[in-house]
Amino acid sequence: MVHSMTGFGRGERLDGAYRVTIEVRSVNHRFLEISTRLPRRFATLENRIREQLQGQLSRGKVHVSVSINGEVTQPANLKVNEELAERYLQIFQEVKARFALRGELELSSFLTLPEILIREEEDLSEDAGWNLIKTPLAEALASFEAMRAREGELLAKDLRQRLEAICAAVTRVEKRQPEVVARVHERLRERLAKISQDVEYNRYRLEAELAIFADRSDVTEECVRLRSHADQFEASLASTEAAGRRLNFLLQEMNREANTIGSKCQDLSLSHEVIFLREEIEKIRQQIQNIE
Repeated sequence: MVHSMTGFGRGERLDGAYRVTIEVRSVNHRFLEISTRLPRRFATLENRIREQLQGQLSRGKVHVSVSINGEVTQPANLKVNEELAERYLQIFQEVKARFALRGELELSSFLTLPEILIREEEDLSEDAGWNLIKTPLAEALASFEAMRAREGELLAKDLRQRLEAICAAVTRVEKRQPEVVARVHERLRERLAKISQDVEYNRYRLEAELAIFADRSDVTEECVRLRSHADQFEASLASTEAAGRRLNFLLQEMNREANTIGSKCQDLSLSHEVIFLREEIEKIRQQIQNIE
C-alpha cells in the first residue's frame, strides 16, 4: 500500500501537573528531513524522537512539535528574583533623585518588570521525560500514519485509473499500427513508381530500403515495453514497501517509450494517441511526487 508524504497527527496526555501535546506534520521531500520543536527541558529527547520516526518513514519533510504544560492542573511555582529586584529598586531611587521626580513605585507595576518573577520548573531526567511523551507521541504517529494511508489509497486509485487509460491507448496504437505501416509502405511504392519511369534504380536495393523503413516505423517493441512498465507500476502500488522512488523511475521509462512511439508516428490518429499518453504520464508524474 502506498503512503502519501503529506500527513498530520496529534496526540495528548494529561499526567498530574503536565499536559503533553504532540503534533506531527509532513510534506513531500526527496529525502527524509526531520525537525523538532521541544521545550528546553526536553531537548535531550530529540534523538529518541528522530529514531522513532526514522523507523517508520523513508521520505518526507517532517516536523514534530512537543508542548509541555500548555495547560496544567495545578498552578506553576513562581518566585521573586531578589537580586534583580534590588537592582531595579536601586535604579528607581537613583533616577528619582537625579531628576527630582515625584511618585512611588506601585507593586503591581513592579511585578511586571522583566524577569522579576521566575517560573520554577521541575527538573526531569531523560527517562522521565520520555515516559511523559512516548504515549502521546505514539498516538500522534498513529493518526499521522492513518492520514497518510488514506491519502495514499486515494492517490493509488487515481493512478490505477490513469494506468488503465494508458494501457487502453497502447492497445489502440497496436491495433492501428499494422494498417499505418502498410499504408506508408504503399504510398512510398506509388511515389517511387512514378519516379522510376524517368530514373533507373536497383529494385532489390529499393525493396530492402523499404523493408528497413517499415521496420523503423514499427512501434510494437515500444508498446510491449510501455505495457510492461505499466504492469510493474501497478505491482509497485500494491507493494508493502515504500515505492515512490521506484514509481518515479518506471514513469521515466514509460515517458521514454511514449516519446519513441511519437518519433515513429506516421499517422495523425497515432499522433493524437501519443499526445494522450504524454498527458497522462505527466499527470501521474505530478501525483507520485507526493508518494513516499
